[in-house]
Amino acid sequence: METDNELTVGSRVKVHIRTPGTDENAGQEAYESGAIVEDFGVQAADATSREWAVARRWAVALDSGRLVFADNEDLTVG
Repeated sequence: METDNELTVGSRVKVHIRTPGTDENAGQEAYESGAIVEDFGVQAADATSREWAVARRWAVALDSGRLVFADNEDLTVG
């Protein structure tokens, strides 16, 4: 797991992507490269009363053009 000191806006990272769902691509995992574009800060685990659409700390613009949201454990610097 990375520490907050290694992850900052502008850092190049690899994001661990998990494909949910029920189609033939469900359950696949991959790493995609990109750059952190926003830090939403540390969120309290019980900040909301819902389990869906959980807030993530980092916004990452992937090299493929997608924008994804991730937590520290989903990112690797580099």
